[in-house]
Amino acid sequence: MNADRPLARPLGTGTWIGLRALTAANIKILYRNRQVLVFNVLVPLLLIVIFGGLFQRSQLTVDLVGPPQHLAILRRALPASSYSLREVPEATARAQVLANDASFALVVEGSAPPLVVRVLENAANVSENGSLTAVALGAVAALNQTLMGAPPAVRAQVEGLHPPGGVSAGSLATGNYIEFLAPGVLAYAVLNGGLSAGLRLVGDRERGVLRRIRATPLPIWAFLVANVISQLVLVAIQIAVLLGVGHLLYGIGLGPSPGPLLALLLVGSLCFLAGGFLIAALSRREQSAIVMSNLVSLPQLFVAGVFYPLAGSPQWLQKLSQVMPLTYFSDGLRGLMAQGQTIAQVAPDFYILIGVGLVVLLVAVRTFRFQPTGAGS
Repeated sequence: MNADRPLARPLGTGTWIGLRALTAANIKILYRNRQVLVFNVLVPLLLIVIFGGLFQRSQLTVDLVGPPQHLAILRRALPASSYSLREVPEATARAQVLANDASFALVVEGSAPPLVVRVLENAANVSENGSLTAVALGAVAALNQTLMGAPPAVRAQVEGLHPPGGVSAGSLATGNYIEFLAPGVLAYAVLNGGLSAGLRLVGDRERGVLRRIRATPLPIWAFLVANVISQLVLVAIQIAVLLGVGHLLYGIGLGPSPGPLLALLLVGSLCFLAGGFLIAALSRREQSAIVMSNLVSLPQLFVAGVFYPLAGSPQWLQKLSQVMPLTYFSDGLRGLMAQGQTIAQVAPDFYILIGVGLVVLLVAVRTFRFQPTGAGS
């Protein structure tokens, strides 16, 4: 054995200690930067609190039609603390659903099994019908369980009622609007966080930080990984704050599939981080990076369906939204958090975000500069 050769390499040396130190430094910079805390955490939080407070309703109104003995079972399945229940004729129920005076209606046909329960929904309220259908079918399942003498005791039918004018004026003010809003705001917060990483890179390049890091033994990949990790820490803080406050105020949760939801959040974060790197690659100065970041984020805020559904918007606007990554990110989050969708159902959103992220990252890698424009090589 060679006596001069060490038995083992000490832990925490070389590239890894540099990676840890750079990651910790980036996290401290994020923590001390008030602009990051305001625009990436406080502003999205205010959007949820303000818009949720404006449009969220604490109690859903449900109309019931059918024999009293069956409606009594539905009443037990829809507790009065969360639902205002009214027994009305079917014609009244249909009119009130169309006028958004009722979130939905349950119409029980027949007096003995097998029964048919029709769920009447306003087809224009695309933002909340997914969650409302789940509530309605849960009540039908309770009725079915009680009457399970000759299966199937109850068969449910969902019927969308189409108002003549398309999307009704009150569609956003009825139902559980916060379940539509929260995933969109969360997606926009992640978008802003990813793009802001590009602004910091441009600032570091202007101050010569990137050039000095490149002159050290630390590999370039370690520098990039440190930036990614620190940005993911910021995203984790965003998610925790938004969901924490949203849960306390409006009962927002991770939905029935937290694993796929967290995976989608990670994919979306990496996709928009790649967008931030591309902005850093294309921008000569920090001011131009800010302008470019706003040009990327603001149109998506208003066109990608963050605050309102796009089903009733003009066709050209719907087609424009289809080229925006935020549309697929917010739709995927909404499906997993509010609509009970599986990972297979939101797989197209995963694939689009991964594809966009890879393409943007490749362009960023080929065009990125470590020195300010005009600096010597």
